Amino acid sequence: MAESNLQAQLVDTRTLGDLLDQRIYWIPSNPAIDGEWFSRLGDGWADLLKPARFVTSAKLVIVRAQTHPTLPALLAVIGIALLVFRSRALALIESNLPPLRRPAEDNFLHTWKALAITIAAALSLAFWVFGIGLLLRAAGEPGRFSDSLGRALISVSSSLFLLEFMRYLVLEHGLAHLHFRWMRARRDAIRATLPIAMVALLPLQFLIVLALARSQELAIDTAARCALVAFCVVVGFQLYRLLAVGGIWTTRGGPAEPRRLRQLLRIGLSLLFAALGLLILAGYVYSGAIIVACLWATLGTVVAVGVLHGLFSRWFLLGERHLAINRMEARRAAAAQETVSVGSDEGAAGITEETLALETVNVQTGRLLRAVTLALWVGGLFWVWSDVLPALGRLDDVVLWSVASKAADGTAISEAVSLKAVLFGLLSLLLMVVAARNLPGLLELGVLSRTSIDHSSRYAITTMSRYAIVIVGSVIGLGLLGLRWSQLQWMAAALTVGLGFGLQEIFANFVSGLILLSERPFRIGDVITIADQTGTVTRISTRATTLMDFDGKELIVPNKTFITDRLINWTLSDTQTRLVLKLGVSYETPPEAVHALLQQVASEHPSVLAEPSPRSWFMAFGASSLDFELRVFVATISDRLPVMNELNGRIATLCSERGIVIAFPQMDVNLRRVPVRAVDPAGPIASPPQGSA
Repeated sequence: MAESNLQAQLVDTRTLGDLLDQRIYWIPSNPAIDGEWFSRLGDGWADLLKPARFVTSAKLVIVRAQTHPTLPALLAVIGIALLVFRSRALALIESNLPPLRRPAEDNFLHTWKALAITIAAALSLAFWVFGIGLLLRAAGEPGRFSDSLGRALISVSSSLFLLEFMRYLVLEHGLAHLHFRWMRARRDAIRATLPIAMVALLPLQFLIVLALARSQELAIDTAARCALVAFCVVVGFQLYRLLAVGGIWTTRGGPAEPRRLRQLLRIGLSLLFAALGLLILAGYVYSGAIIVACLWATLGTVVAVGVLHGLFSRWFLLGERHLAINRMEARRAAAAQETVSVGSDEGAAGITEETLALETVNVQTGRLLRAVTLALWVGGLFWVWSDVLPALGRLDDVVLWSVASKAADGTAISEAVSLKAVLFGLLSLLLMVVAARNLPGLLELGVLSRTSIDHSSRYAITTMSRYAIVIVGSVIGLGLLGLRWSQLQWMAAALTVGLGFGLQEIFANFVSGLILLSERPFRIGDVITIADQTGTVTRISTRATTLMDFDGKELIVPNKTFITDRLINWTLSDTQTRLVLKLGVSYETPPEAVHALLQQVASEHPSVLAEPSPRSWFMAFGASSLDFELRVFVATISDRLPVMNELNGRIATLCSERGIVIAFPQMDVNLRRVPVRAVDPAGPIASPPQGSA
């Protein structure tokens, strides 16, 4: 009984905690400002910034340092070392410059070195602020002014490190300039913003955290509220400046600037901080402080993702550069190595080996980089806003519309669609579009390309995964918007009937495309013959397949044709094909001489495979010739015409040298004298009388 009561109390406690998490942000913590609030303003600031408390806190730190000198001494040594390193940071950054100007010596180690210098230099001042805050917290008791002062300084130290890191990041010849290749306009915009942030935002953050840590109603209602509103005004104004034309949005060598998106962010973020300031003035001081902290942490996430994006871009760039250098050296070595036999197996393998063009590598790495950046964004924002997410449960109470449906027993019920469901539904559809465009590429480059799966199988897997993402994302997103399957099934049935009659061919081609991707009677890169058309498969889409013929023309063939018509795949399981060369010689030629000639021609050619071995056959006694066939195998279909041309030429040359006559169709005409018959003028031709001379 006692255990069941304890379990019930735990359930009630969790339920109450979830309810508080959902509703606490929607409840004002203080009354809205009025005339009485202005009268308390001076007392609130005086209570928060009383000089005697700061003096007392300093004395406590001195006493703590005298009685326990180990921690202060350790902090002082580390702080002095960081200050000394800070004074040499610019010289170290400049010393890292020469290798970057020589592509052959450039590598990713120089980027790691520049990143370490930037972090260490930015850490010096922040470490001193953090150390003082740590000593204050160790000297005072929890809840006392010294402890609150220490918590405020520790909070400010993280923001100071962020701003100092950005200052060193955008230095001339620094990490953002030479390694990340940021445009000068972006670096200048950041440099112009940092002094205002140092002078205004850090003191405001110190006052906000100090007032909230003190937990005194008067200081929170007056000083914290004023500092929060001022913080929102400064941040909103600085964001408006940063997102101006030619500001932080400038990119190097990228697409045209998305003007509408930039303007939307510029105005939207400024209005967001303005609305947040009004919300704080209306009494939501605690909620406003939490949201401001999350937005400030989001800024840190933006910087972190930007740095990681720059590191990945630099890594890919160096990889492509080294690939280009290796290929250039390989071409030079191949040009210099004139003694290598072209007919050797190694030479043939080197010639037929497929390598990706640098443009293809660039496209693939760009797609992978976008996917990785998106994943970092989603993970970072979720981590920053995880404490506020439970408050979104309050949006379930905002009903936008209702959807009629039926229960399991057939009774009609009405399901409400809340604001939260609509927001998550739109977010699901957005993520579906992003995932359909990026995840298959990430799957191909990050997983499939590192396995033994061939290129055509990877293409089929990525295409099918894109279809699956679209279907699952659409079902989830539309379901959250209120479009349940019970409402869609009749539409689906009607749509199926419409497809069966009106869009029969399109639907048949779509299903045929799915069959081709799953059964794979041909793959990307296969040479196929359909009807009287032969070409290389370059793309398999939902409606049609694209072939590139040998004239360089692209043939668009509906997918249904490959299912219903006869198809020849020249390279499905093996690229080897057989050539049959026919030869007719005169009847006077010994068959053994013809066999020896054909075997010699086949053995001499480097592209004729030794296994299966070439064979010559005496096929028939023709009307004018003895008919022979030479059957040989070649490795690829691209060798058929060149090998056939060279073998026929060699056969003609050897036949001429050895006196073997290549037969051709001929006819002997024998003439004999025919007796003259007499002609009767009155009638038909008459035969001469018997016995006449």
